[in-house]
This record gives sequence, C-alpha cells and structure tokens, in this order.
Amino acid sequence: MTKTNINKDKIKFINLHKSFFTELNTSCSVSDKKISITDLSNEDNDPACIELYFDNNKYSITFWDGYSLAEKIDTDSYKEALIQFKKYAKKLAKNLRRF
Repeated sequence: MTKTNINKDKIKFINLHKSFFTELNTSCSVSDKKISITDLSNEDNDPACIELYFDNNKYSITFWDGYSLAEKIDTDSYKEALIQFKKYAKKLAKNLRRF
C-alpha cells in the first residue's frame, strides 16, 4: 500500500525544516495531507513558500520564491514527491539566505 499520510512523516519534515532553515524566520506546518514551509521575514502578502500536498490521489509540490518564480510538480509517487520537496526546500533556504 502506498503511504498517503504526510503526517506519518511529521518528524522527518520538522527535522528537514530545522536543518535547512535554522537561522531563517520561517514557519513549518504539517497536517494529514499537507506540509508547508513559509517565509515570515517580511510582511509580504505573497511570501516565499514551498508546499507538498496530497489531493485526488496525486502529490503536488508547489514552489514560490516570493518574487517571480513559481513551479508546480504533480506525481503519483510519494517517494518522488519527497525528493522534489527536499530539492525545493533546499533551494528556498538558499534564496532566503541570499536576500
């Protein structure tokens, strides 16, 4: 059976947040079907963020850098979704440190 409950990996996501975003003002939210890491450093109406959510038997990863880059990836594989989420989380942390 495919693992579909993101909340089961809550510790993994929290540890990823701690390792990539320790010095940055961000929030990490984990629920049964969604993980979100959001920049809190400024009062932007549309802050930089990355989200992984499960909907309609698909995993979707959305990445917004807070300026102009928005990307969305859909996959059926939880493993692939985790790989892409980690890749974009690392990219978000790098961008936030830069600006």
